Amino acid sequence: MNILAIETSTDWCGIAFIQNEKCQYKIEKRIPREHAERLPEFYNSLRDKTGLDEINLDAIAVAIGPGSFTGLRVGLGFAKGIAFAKGLPIVPVPTLQIMAANSGLTSEAFTILLYSHGNIVFYQQFSISQLNLGVVSEAKAGIWDDIDHSGEAGQFGCEKLLGDSLIPSVPPTAEMTGILAEKNYNSWVKKTPYDLVPNYIASFTLGSKK
Repeated sequence: MNILAIETSTDWCGIAFIQNEKCQYKIEKRIPREHAERLPEFYNSLRDKTGLDEINLDAIAVAIGPGSFTGLRVGLGFAKGIAFAKGLPIVPVPTLQIMAANSGLTSEAFTILLYSHGNIVFYQQFSISQLNLGVVSEAKAGIWDDIDHSGEAGQFGCEKLLGDSLIPSVPPTAEMTGILAEKNYNSWVKKTPYDLVPNYIASFTLGSKK
């Protein structure tokens, strides 16, 4: 399959061309609050480098959240624009699952944590023994101190909350977004994706402990 993948869940912005589960070209940069300006530039560069206009794409993959409210809107909006122009489906890929697949963690069960704001994080448990990192629990938003941190974990953006904990940083990437989209295409694809919205997981309903 030929998949164009977009990942804008955090202050990283990425785009990648995936062909048969292998990344042929990618651009990923840490550009806080510049996603809307730079993502079109990244796309144009990737298109020129790969000859994308001459390639028959099968789908657009996009990280669907949770993550940055603005970043997710930019990524999905851009994905919808390309999908509409080219008549393609969209494959929404859960951001925490992208991180889990990138983590290299080998425990039977582990937790992925993604910073939201204040002392609020998004988190989800995964099992390495399940096919394609099957979900153990639903993705949630919670207060850092209320989450069980006893097991192995990976995180992104949580440095201010870690204290003495040594939890490796595991950013989501456009490359893994596309690879997971291809692996799970039949289960995740949205043939008519224009009503698709980001999975924000309403962390704004949670108060921060002082």
